[in-house]
Amino acid sequence: SEEDLVQLCSQYGDVEQAHIVVDKTTKLSTGRGYVLFSLPDSAVRALDELDNLSFQGRLLRVKAAKPLNNKTFESSHFAVDEKMNLKERRLEQKKTSEIGGDTRAWNSFYMRQDTVVENIARKNGISKSELLHREADDLAVRIALGETHVIAETKKYLSRSGINVAALEEHTSKRNEKLKRSNHVILVKNLPYSSSEEDLAAMFQKHGSLDKIVLPPTRVFALVVFVEATEARHAFKKLLYTRYKDTPLYLEWAPDNILSPTSTTVEEDETNTAGERIITKAIVDQTKEGVSAEEIDPDRVESRSVFVKNLNFKTTDESLKQHFSTKLKTGSLKSATVKKHIKKGKNVSMGFGFAEFDSVETATSVCKDLQGTVLDGHALILQLCHGRKDGQTAKKNEKDKSSTKLLVRNVAFEATEKDLRQLFSPFGQIKTLRLPMKFGSHRGFAFVEFVTKQEAQNALQALASTHLYGRHLVIERAKEGETLEELRARTAAQFVDEQSGFQRMSKKRKQTSLVDEGSVKFSRIVE
Repeated sequence: SEEDLVQLCSQYGDVEQAHIVVDKTTKLSTGRGYVLFSLPDSAVRALDELDNLSFQGRLLRVKAAKPLNNKTFESSHFAVDEKMNLKERRLEQKKTSEIGGDTRAWNSFYMRQDTVVENIARKNGISKSELLHREADDLAVRIALGETHVIAETKKYLSRSGINVAALEEHTSKRNEKLKRSNHVILVKNLPYSSSEEDLAAMFQKHGSLDKIVLPPTRVFALVVFVEATEARHAFKKLLYTRYKDTPLYLEWAPDNILSPTSTTVEEDETNTAGERIITKAIVDQTKEGVSAEEIDPDRVESRSVFVKNLNFKTTDESLKQHFSTKLKTGSLKSATVKKHIKKGKNVSMGFGFAEFDSVETATSVCKDLQGTVLDGHALILQLCHGRKDGQTAKKNEKDKSSTKLLVRNVAFEATEKDLRQLFSPFGQIKTLRLPMKFGSHRGFAFVEFVTKQEAQNALQALASTHLYGRHLVIERAKEGETLEELRARTAAQFVDEQSGFQRMSKKRKQTSLVDEGSVKFSRIVE
């Protein structure tokens, strides 16, 4: 496969692209492939060391490839005509970079506003004109909350269809800048509400064999899965920015782990929801009793531990240990505990627990083999806990952040305090909301403080991809005791990091609005 080829050649340098020639009729490899390195020296070293090397039972013959029309392999995706004007050339260059996976400016949950409005109108049984009434004073907030609801419905459907929603969220929140892209799964965005799976299939199957198409009922975007990576690249090249029902198609390579190994059924989804309610209630109860929420955070342990959900409240530590010990095929169990808290003077189970094994491999196999096994009449839900590279730093940073106060950045200047209050109030009781002002206008950021930790977390998760007046709200937890100078430095550093990866923009787009609170300056985030 192309992944094997990349893995073989990456030891000699950074590989930009790998391509295996496939027969169009049989869909089988012809035994020939091409690899494009970032540096010529890497290609020379690979040429010397890989020639006559045995690989997967075959003797490799490696030669230097000829450039196509005196152009590089990358620039040959689109032929740049000398008669093109500057705008057309930039568009072709943009297409070339996006085919290579350079989509750093994209939001994976980008949704066409007209499609969002259509979803809201149909959900409430009203027309679009009634929803977009000119005299409505909360129109922007209404659309923003509707978008939040549409995002939640889309995530729910994708999870049930075997799509790894966490991978999309990870990319959207920029938590993993080195996210690996799939070479055969395309994310199709900017779809109109009238889109259908049949139309998309007819459009994409012209360029190759399709495995499946996932189109949520909200129709905000779709996932097109090709059988062959070469055909997926050809479709990406031909259909990028093409018109579909009077709207241009926005294409993006999906994350590499976008396809989950198993899909979630409706019953499992309901069980998961019930389990999350138990955890949520436990967090609130323990907060009232003065116990830190970190004690029930599954991310606090190493990845050789397994988070066990949906436990019977009668299940004990001994029965949980016996369950894993008797069914364990390889490796050994280190410990198994049921999480408890004091209620009315008694230790009561919270419905979940943790099991620690001797290695990461054992924990992984347990999650796969024992998923759904029954203990005391309850089907267990197993989830591998993810360790952190720098646990001490991560835990310290998490402690420094406020549990109830949120920092909201990239707020449109048209937004008012009333708009923000209406947007955040559905997720809990707002204790304080501050929109710093200067010279008669606010400064592009706000602070929202909730009464409880869970309310702040609900707002943080639900509004992560929401737009208000066309601007993507960047929401994070505010830091406890952070000085104005530290806040200024952190925001400026983050802005510089985000801008450094993009190509040079025109002078007009380079001009950013700077706002300050005292000596603090904030840069407008352009999406």
